Amino acid sequence: MSVPLHELIAHQAGRTPHATAVDDGQGPMTYAQLDGRANQIARLLQSRGTGPEARVAVCLPRGRELVAALLGVWKVGAAYVPLDAGHPADHIAYMTVDSGAQTVLTTSSAAPHFTTATPGGVVLLDDPDNGLDAHDDGPLDRVAGPDHAAYITYTSGSTGRPKGVLVQHGGIANRVAWLIGRQGLGADDRVLQKTVVTFDAAALELFGPLAAGGTVVMAPEGVESDPALLVKTVAAQRVTVLQGVPSVLRLLVDEPGWAECTGLRLVFSAGEALDAELCRRIGEPTGAKVWNTYGPTECSIDVTGQEFDPALHTEAVPIGRPIDNMRVYVLDEDLDPVPIGVVGELYAAGIGTARGYVGKPGQTAERFIPDPHGPAGSVMYRTGDLARWRSDGALGFLGRADHQVKVNGVRIEPAEVEAALSAHPDVRGAVVTARVIGGGKRLVAHLTAGRRIPRDELRSFLRKRLPEPMIPSLFIPVDAFPLTSNGKVDRTALPGPEQRGTDHGGEDAAHIEPRTPSERLVAQVWEHLLQVERVGTQDDFFALGGSSLVLTRLADALRKASGDDIQLRGLFGATTVEAQARLLDAARPAVSAVEPVRRDQLLPLTFGQHRLWFLDRMHPGSDEWVAPLFLRLPAGTAADTVQRALDALEARHEALRTRYRLNGEAPHQLVVAPQPVELRVEEASEVDLAGLFGEQFRRGFDLTDGPLWRAMLVRLPTGGPALLVTTHHICTDGWSTVLLERELRELCVAFEEAREPELDPLPVQYADYAAWQAARSDDPVLDRQLDYWKTALDGLPELQLHTDRPRPAQRDGRGAGVRFSVPAGLADALSGIGRRHGATPYVTLLAGFAALLSRHSGQDDFGIGSPVTGRLRPEIQNTVGFFLNSLVMRCDLTGDPTFTELLQRTKNTAMAGFGHQELPFERLVDELQPVRDLSRTPLYQVAFDLQDEGSTSVTVDGVLMDAFQGAWRVAKTDLTLFIWRQADGSLIGALEYATSLFDQPTVERMAEHFVRLLEGVAAEPDVALSAIDISSVHERRLLRVWNDTAVVVPEVSVSELVARRAAVVPGAVAVECGGVRLSFAELDVRANRLAHRLRE
Repeated sequence: MSVPLHELIAHQAGRTPHATAVDDGQGPMTYAQLDGRANQIARLLQSRGTGPEARVAVCLPRGRELVAALLGVWKVGAAYVPLDAGHPADHIAYMTVDSGAQTVLTTSSAAPHFTTATPGGVVLLDDPDNGLDAHDDGPLDRVAGPDHAAYITYTSGSTGRPKGVLVQHGGIANRVAWLIGRQGLGADDRVLQKTVVTFDAAALELFGPLAAGGTVVMAPEGVESDPALLVKTVAAQRVTVLQGVPSVLRLLVDEPGWAECTGLRLVFSAGEALDAELCRRIGEPTGAKVWNTYGPTECSIDVTGQEFDPALHTEAVPIGRPIDNMRVYVLDEDLDPVPIGVVGELYAAGIGTARGYVGKPGQTAERFIPDPHGPAGSVMYRTGDLARWRSDGALGFLGRADHQVKVNGVRIEPAEVEAALSAHPDVRGAVVTARVIGGGKRLVAHLTAGRRIPRDELRSFLRKRLPEPMIPSLFIPVDAFPLTSNGKVDRTALPGPEQRGTDHGGEDAAHIEPRTPSERLVAQVWEHLLQVERVGTQDDFFALGGSSLVLTRLADALRKASGDDIQLRGLFGATTVEAQARLLDAARPAVSAVEPVRRDQLLPLTFGQHRLWFLDRMHPGSDEWVAPLFLRLPAGTAADTVQRALDALEARHEALRTRYRLNGEAPHQLVVAPQPVELRVEEASEVDLAGLFGEQFRRGFDLTDGPLWRAMLVRLPTGGPALLVTTHHICTDGWSTVLLERELRELCVAFEEAREPELDPLPVQYADYAAWQAARSDDPVLDRQLDYWKTALDGLPELQLHTDRPRPAQRDGRGAGVRFSVPAGLADALSGIGRRHGATPYVTLLAGFAALLSRHSGQDDFGIGSPVTGRLRPEIQNTVGFFLNSLVMRCDLTGDPTFTELLQRTKNTAMAGFGHQELPFERLVDELQPVRDLSRTPLYQVAFDLQDEGSTSVTVDGVLMDAFQGAWRVAKTDLTLFIWRQADGSLIGALEYATSLFDQPTVERMAEHFVRLLEGVAAEPDVALSAIDISSVHERRLLRVWNDTAVVVPEVSVSELVARRAAVVPGAVAVECGGVRLSFAELDVRANRLAHRLRE
């Protein structure tokens, strides 16, 4: 094909202007609209000096604007350089500079990546003031031919840096022409665009359907990592053509909805070896034809293709024959063709051969060599792959000739990953290979290092330098690399994952396979919960990545798997497979399950509800116990849909429609019929959110007559609407908010799609749990737990933090918050210290918080409150209600410990506390503090809450988080530290404080001190905590100023000073005693006489 693709697409726009070219989240876009938009972008680029052979960096999200931008670049004769805003900043900067990009097309959110000046500047296509609409949308003159540059795609580089491949218009147009001619791509086809634009295969999904008059269907964001969503999209969008790598296609055919993808007629597989069984699983349910294609980026995507034939292909599917206008050779070391069936290196030539590597003539000459078998002056590309001709005339693929690998369809040069790993200060050497693990190919890094580096730390380190597909799945520490006879690393002799403990996180102890049925059962449950392999009897649950919350799920899973009752408190003291197997063998009779009770009787309150009811009686309608839930709904979600979802939740969860009435002196629960939930609908800007949220927060609840929850939907100028749900704490807790968010989202989607919601069953309601708890009030187990807590908290001093003002006689619940962050690198380092000492992130951060409080109070013995879910029975896991329980963690910092010493103490305290968490906090308070101090919360005044699992989405939405912080005016204790884990490994922290005690600058300093303390203990965990300097530069400067009390003292004695005074005022009284006075002159005379006498 000699006509560039953008001209074909422009011609198509002239023939079918009203046909749908692009179908994305904004709806259909016609060919005329697409062509007009591309023309405007082209003219904007021309106005900035962009012309033929120039390079334009394009960093845009998947959507119609991306297609228009790429076509606009082509229309001025330039080549586009696709970039991904999700890649590390230095990766983007390098490719922008290396490609010679003259202009950048991007969005406001991605603009900070482009700090290096380019001649044409940075154009923000989402900026309404970019001047784009002022340009003519009519056609432009032709300026690009088949030999002009079309795009530059970066592939992994053997020098440790990616290299840009420059593909010409003739090459990509030829690949599309083969698709249209050989596979019959036409106007009725809908091709799914799901491939990240930085991969060359994305060009086929974008331009193939447009050149044929079909439709590009833009996949929703995140679909590439969500097989269920991808299958759902294919079916719902009536996709006819799909391409993918075999590892992804295997996940798709395992989805139950794959059989519904009956619109598919073509599926292309590339990037990895394809087997016949997968082809049958793809084609039989859908009727789609399956093609196996092969080709490197340097040859315009593909050079060969083979349609799967079930009669001929029973095992591996060959890569086929050359596509139109391409040539392939299988050659020996002398570049001579090898006979049929003999293995050789694969070379490709023809119109699709790229021009070479941008700015790298040496590497271009090495890979693009003269073609001795083609026309004069032609070149061929050395693929580095091994292949052989089959007797049927097709090519069989046999793997790489060098170390370059393909994982999940992405070509990776191990040297680039090795270079990034070697930049870690503790890595002495790195060798990266690809191994088949669990049925798929995975990237494996072997390391020699100065210490055992946690895998999370390594992954976090690499994510700042490499795209996600290049992050190894496994890290295997070795003492030294095996060498060949010539001194090079023997990659074939490197230990595999099955030979080493890989990244289990523990020490290199001998692996002991499970020996008994109980040990095997425990190991299988661990492997499922923790997603690890080859668990041994001595492996530690927390060292493998477990946490206290996962331990709750483990208890439930072991109960279900064994049929025995496994108590959570026992698991905290049994952290190995062997120890937990012994618990199974010695399991006592199970505690009775929570079962439904009749509603025609008086229903009791739980201990926790009774406390909240009592506090409400003291301050009716107080906003202190308003519990918020925030979520961002998809754009376009209707208010009617939200109302239906809220009403459905009201009917589903009795706790949301329970009232609290008196029966004599005692309160009881009364479950009422479902009623419409109040939904307030507003339209506002993001800056107005805090004010609206604050109005909702200040509206308390009536426990007697209700309602106990309400909602507000706020439509914002950008993004989806924000939904704020507020409830009284008596009917919800942190776990419940996660349940409510999950179910709200499912209900909204189900109602929008006119289907039945998929919700987990509810075997019991909260009132059933309250009755169960009341029946267990005299359980001997609770008495034993009470004895434990009485001993553990005996003589516990109150924490006396230095406040900005005296404590009021009655506690004031008003508060505010200060937010801060802990970088991912620091969080990884702390997690690594914890793992080396068998401590969870919860224990590690609790120890750090205790160290901070000790520094600010001067105390070495105090308690910190900490919430636990209280959901110890499997039947209440999906029930909304106030199950939350509180523990008091006694912190021991006596003797000026190091952080590792404090970590061990805190670990022991936490494990013992979690093992005795069934006792209701209210019962403990009644026992230990029967006479309440109204000026403070009972037993503890400072709390710690790590929300590392199951937290709601508010922490990942900066707009909602800012609005929440600006509106929240409540403090449950004097000071509470909340910490949320972020997807990038960092931590978000918030200190909620009582404004009656603290000023904001004081708490801000505490937050700064906390981060500095964490930095100090991460750097020197074995140094005494008192030796870690947590003061800021400003504070140290103030201390120097305040302590600079030096004054100039004259070098003269006291006697001389008195003599000088006598000369100035001789008659003034100097000494008076018993009515006798001496003047200064008389005193001086007497002193002189005495001095002379002493000399004599």
